[in-house]
Amino acid sequence: MLLVALDKLKDGVVLGEDVRDNNGRLLLTKGQPIDLNQIRLLKIWGVPEVKIQGQDQDIVTESGDKDEDDRLKVERTVQTIFQHIDTAHPAISPIYSAAIEYRLQKGLFIDFGPRLPLPENFKLDLYNGMKTQIQFSEVQLPESPEIISEFNRIIEDPLSSANDIAAVVSRSPSLAALLLKIANSAAYGYPSKIDTLSRAVTLLGTREVGVLAMVISSVQFFGDIPQNLIDLASFLRHSISCGLLSRILGAQANLPHTERLFLAGLLHDIGRLVWYRYFPEQAKLVLNMAKNTGLSVYEIEKECMGISHTQIAGHLLNKWRFPDTLVNGIIHHHRPMRSPEPVEPSIVHVADIAVNALGLGHSGGHIIPHFDPRGWHQLGIAPGALKTAIDQTVQQVDIMTDLFTGI
Repeated sequence: MLLVALDKLKDGVVLGEDVRDNNGRLLLTKGQPIDLNQIRLLKIWGVPEVKIQGQDQDIVTESGDKDEDDRLKVERTVQTIFQHIDTAHPAISPIYSAAIEYRLQKGLFIDFGPRLPLPENFKLDLYNGMKTQIQFSEVQLPESPEIISEFNRIIEDPLSSANDIAAVVSRSPSLAALLLKIANSAAYGYPSKIDTLSRAVTLLGTREVGVLAMVISSVQFFGDIPQNLIDLASFLRHSISCGLLSRILGAQANLPHTERLFLAGLLHDIGRLVWYRYFPEQAKLVLNMAKNTGLSVYEIEKECMGISHTQIAGHLLNKWRFPDTLVNGIIHHHRPMRSPEPVEPSIVHVADIAVNALGLGHSGGHIIPHFDPRGWHQLGIAPGALKTAIDQTVQQVDIMTDLFTGI
């Protein structure tokens, strides 16, 4: 009988010992053959290794070296993504290493091509940015969907109950069905079926269900953006990854309300959805300039358009009456130390950098514009714990993305 890491297992191996989670709950029984899907679920439940019956050659996967050319391509990709950042920093170093290994495994290298010089009138484009600001001030940002307003009210009310949330959710059959699907998924791991909204709210928590409902409603609102401008499925994967990692890092930092960090991570780039929907031509120019020059989209937004996606997010979320504590984590996620309360924006800041580096989806740009080490020091998280949090996010993101796909 051998103790083997999950990443080394073959399909069909037989367990030599019962498998339990950190709370002692029985997950799989001794003598049971396990398949690739079960191995994947064990990773999600946080099980690092299991005891297996058999010999080394029977259980361990073949692991030949990746082609050296692919490794060089991936290393060049990651170097380019981090070109503005000190990769020797204790927080960036594990992200950098994880990005290379994940991208190598998935074949996620990018051919950035030759850099084109900035156009001579680059700074003059600030004038066009001012015009865009004027246009933006004349555009009526969308009113908050009624259901989001209701959830905001309930989540902020300390006296709200599971029945209050269930009553709002029940007004939308599609939302109710999706929430039950999520509650019964492997992402939450409840052993018995959850068949009523009130039980889902009781088990998951009022805030948790409210957050999920708000995310679903927000994504549905922006579902008509043209695919030739941004791949919404990839955008959603990026957002979910950032939300998952923000929540895990929040738990490691012993912060309350980690569901708020989940929502902040999920909505951190909602300002870009406003660009894509209301200013598609300007957004297309910015994306092309970023691709051709190697600059970050964030910096080009500020220089050429006169307003960044974080500022737009602030306008939208304040109009939608989102709680200030949530808006804080979103609008300051690129510059967390500019926030009066920098801890939560710092978590989203680090999560966004890691998700971009690994290529877990895509929200528009590839180049990471800035890393603020002062924000990292606010968190008190060890670099090794950051690597663990990234691994947990990678293990969970596919299941969560599948759940949200199609909403």
